[in-house]
Amino acid sequence: MLKNWKLWLGFAISATGLYLTLRDIRFDEFFAQLVKAQVIWLLPAVIALFATLFMRVWRWSLLMDNTPWGITFHAMTIGYMVNSTLPLRLGELARAWVIGERTHASMARALSAVVVERMLDLGSVLALFAAFAQFIPMPAAFSRVALTGSLFIVALIVVLAVMIWQSGRVERLLRTVFGRIEQRFPRLKAEHIIRVFHDVCAGFRLINTPRKAALVLLTNVGVWATNLLVAYFAMWAFMPGALDQAGLVMVMSNLGGALPSAPGGLGVVQPLAREALVIPFGADKNAAVAFAFVWSLGQQLALILLGLFSLTRLGLTFGKVTSGSRRAAGSTPAADAHSHSPLAGEAVRSTD
Repeated sequence: MLKNWKLWLGFAISATGLYLTLRDIRFDEFFAQLVKAQVIWLLPAVIALFATLFMRVWRWSLLMDNTPWGITFHAMTIGYMVNSTLPLRLGELARAWVIGERTHASMARALSAVVVERMLDLGSVLALFAAFAQFIPMPAAFSRVALTGSLFIVALIVVLAVMIWQSGRVERLLRTVFGRIEQRFPRLKAEHIIRVFHDVCAGFRLINTPRKAALVLLTNVGVWATNLLVAYFAMWAFMPGALDQAGLVMVMSNLGGALPSAPGGLGVVQPLAREALVIPFGADKNAAVAFAFVWSLGQQLALILLGLFSLTRLGLTFGKVTSGSRRAAGSTPAADAHSHSPLAGEAVRSTD
């Protein structure tokens, strides 16, 4: 693991982000903001966090043909705990391994469902970004770029839907095209790209009825509505909150989740949350940074504690989960494809 360049790149990005977050902060004012925080507002934020988890568990269970809610919850919180404590986003493999061990769903199917989750989250974040950019005071050119980007994403979704519908033909075409390219560039590893496409298609085929599609979309809306409330209520602990401010914080921190970073998005979430409040809204930077750290790290701590509780409930240990998921990943094609996929985003950051 220590020889993986992505690990060191992630730590470098996190260190840079923390420097940018704290470089012009007066620490006496920062700690004063923490001391005078109205912690009573953190109670509804915690309730909203549990509501977000409920929606995510429901959505993931639907994608795996209704796996038992309790086991699905424990698997998800264990995965979030691993993502919060270990680098390289190993929590996705960990939660899929728990599902494969304790339910009728295989690890490959669980990973396919995770890929669908990530794509739904990506599409939702980009759509929300385009929406907020139209109402938040920003340069007109920026708003136009956001709207254009969202239209581009809609077009990509339509293209993807057609490709999934004709997945057999597309896979044959990819093998032909990449086969020729690989003759000139042997290190391309085209098979990984084809596996990722196959995994995405397999995941979306899990949504095989109109009723299931409607429920998946309903839970997806629930995920992001409750996610918004977590930021909104946590903001009130430090400053008067507004839904557009909370929404921009949520969107920017999740867009930053695509970047490599230290475990839990440390150093990526905080500077983006700060600038989302300071630049368009003129918020006090000390209050914004205090909010960013409490909001993000508070969720990480809650998820770690829930993960430890879930380990106890299932009679597992941290070492058994991580070693078991690594062993299974070596023999599961979907896990191999998932580990190389750009869609394998940080699940914990999606709850931020």
